[in-house]
Amino acid sequence: MQELQNPDIYESVVPTSVVDTSGTRCPIPLLKAKQALKVLAVGESLKLISTDPSSVGDFDAMLKHLPHSLLATKVDVIDSGKKSYIFLIQKGWVGAW
Repeated sequence: MQELQNPDIYESVVPTSVVDTSGTRCPIPLLKAKQALKVLAVGESLKLISTDPSSVGDFDAMLKHLPHSLLATKVDVIDSGKKSYIFLIQKGWVGAW
């Protein structure tokens, strides 16, 4: 089973950075995403992999307050029915007014 939002974007974008947070729980996936995005240039993208089901809602909430864009998400079923959540995030411009 696989769920995919924005499949064209997911398949066409090559991420600049990949962070695998599999096996960790909230808030680690969010913290690792923030660290990775900090070093990317505007327009570059991050692929983050998580096995924490709460990461789906966590990333939705986090990205509502930041200038970054969630380009695509993917849910894969891995061993024994456990799910893997994959997020493709594009860094937005972060600056002061």
